Amino acid sequence: MVSRKSSRRASGQDVEQIAWWLLFAALLGFGVFTWNWRLLLLTLLLWSFYEICLVRTRCRVKTRQGNECIKRVRGRAFAHDAHDQAIKNDGLWQLIGLTNPFYKPKLSDPNRATGVVLVAPKVRHRLDQQDRYVLYAAFAGLVISLAGMLWGLFW
Repeated sequence: MVSRKSSRRASGQDVEQIAWWLLFAALLGFGVFTWNWRLLLLTLLLWSFYEICLVRTRCRVKTRQGNECIKRVRGRAFAHDAHDQAIKNDGLWQLIGLTNPFYKPKLSDPNRATGVVLVAPKVRHRLDQQDRYVLYAAFAGLVISLAGMLWGLFW
C-alpha cells in the first residue's frame, strides 16, 4: 500500500516543463518526418527562446558569502530583483568576453557596515556552469535559426 507522502503528484512546474518538451519533441519529429527545414529552424528558435526567457529555474547569483540565491525566476537570463539582475547582466556580458558598458560603480557609503568579502565581484558575476553551457547553446541556436531563416528568405 502506498502512502500519500510517498506518492508524489506532479506540480504545475513539472507539468509545464513536460508540456514544453513534448511540444519540442512533436515539432522536431514532425519536422524530421516531413524533412521541413523551416519547421526544424522554428523548433530550434522556440527552444532557444524557452531556455533564455521562459524556463523556470533559480536565480543563482552568488552572495558575498559564496552561497547561491535560490529564489525562483523565469528564464536563465533573469534574476529575481534589480540588484541581482545587475549582477547577472554583468555575468551575461562576461559570458561573451566583454565588460558591461552600462555598469555604474556605487558610491562608497561611509555609514555602511563593513565585513569580510568572501567572494570577489568578478567571481560573483560569473554565471553558474550549467547556465553558461545552456546559454551558449541557446544563443548558438538563436543565431543559427535566424541565419537559416534569412537564407531561406533571400535564396
